[in-house]
Amino acid sequence: RGMLAWRTLVKCGGKRASSFHTISLPIPLNHQRQSSVEIRTISKRQFSLTPRAFSTQNEDDDDEHPNRNLNIAFIGLGKMGTSMCLNLLNNSKPGLISTIEVHDSDRKKMESLQALHPTKIEILPEIRDICTLKTDVIFTMLPNCASVVETVDHLLHNDEYIAVLKNERFDNQLTVVDCSTISPIISRDLHKKIRDGQSHGLGRCEMLDAPVSGGVKGAANGTLTFMVGGNASTLSHVEDLLLCMGDNVIHCGDDGKGTVAKLCTNLALASQMMGICEAMNLGNGLGIDPTILAGVMNSSTAKCWSSEVCNPDPIVAAGVGGPASLDYEGGFDIDLMVKDADLAVGAGAACDVSLPVGALSKELYRQVKNRGHGKKDFGIMMQFLRGKL
Repeated sequence: RGMLAWRTLVKCGGKRASSFHTISLPIPLNHQRQSSVEIRTISKRQFSLTPRAFSTQNEDDDDEHPNRNLNIAFIGLGKMGTSMCLNLLNNSKPGLISTIEVHDSDRKKMESLQALHPTKIEILPEIRDICTLKTDVIFTMLPNCASVVETVDHLLHNDEYIAVLKNERFDNQLTVVDCSTISPIISRDLHKKIRDGQSHGLGRCEMLDAPVSGGVKGAANGTLTFMVGGNASTLSHVEDLLLCMGDNVIHCGDDGKGTVAKLCTNLALASQMMGICEAMNLGNGLGIDPTILAGVMNSSTAKCWSSEVCNPDPIVAAGVGGPASLDYEGGFDIDLMVKDADLAVGAGAACDVSLPVGALSKELYRQVKNRGHGKKDFGIMMQFLRGKL
């Protein structure tokens, strides 16, 4: 039987504390795998801490480096990226961030963001304008694999990036943090590209894949969960930034493992929402009040994110301000769910894992996308199953 170790790192009352718990799980272990796994998660949610007071650095480090004055670039200002970028500034402790350079294909989004923090936010007209000689961390939050690959390619062909690799940044480290949901294969390839580009192996440039869970509401409230793949030492370099945007940071393993965790999570979510839509429709057909049904489900084994936070029934959603109460606007787009389900099912095929429920869910979401509802929240599947789309 396998042993699963769960470690939580926090800083409480100005002192770093850590708790370590080991539980036995009936996990059959392949002889090629290690018999124990350490899962490292950094969380501020269970403690009454503000992001400004939170840091995962040692006290001595805090005394020695009270201000990091990081220069950050943030690429991708969609529904998620805009809120994440704002939370970076609004929730960071004094002295942590010097400037944030922002880039998006929509200039109005950049200008709107800059208007909120004119002394802290600078506009990047083009991705190639990133000044990597002064940038410490680059965040990307982009809609698809192609956009992320293009961004990294721009970086790799940037003359200043080459200068970084020749150790002209002195003691600084450039860290690329990709928060997009992309293929694990592509993610691992991007890690390798950045690592292989280091002509002297000096370790000055690193990458993390750090997709998120929590949706648009989580991004707005700063309560996202980051699933991180890459070196633990690289994660320690940016975890205080991640906790400005989220409640939990989970190190999932080496290169690409954060993306693996995200695809698995969204594959489950795709089927989960379909199940809740069917159940709410059945309740409607049998005449039970939807708010009562939702209350029962959320007090029983059916409780889940799709039933509680993002219930697809407009009446129930009105009580929590969910997208279904807003004509399915402002949530997780059908377009993105189709993309993520495609990636998950494709990954399953690549590793010979059968995903019949996921594949069926993907095709149902695709039908709604093809009917012109790709920008609607994926809870609109409830109306599709009712025959109203």
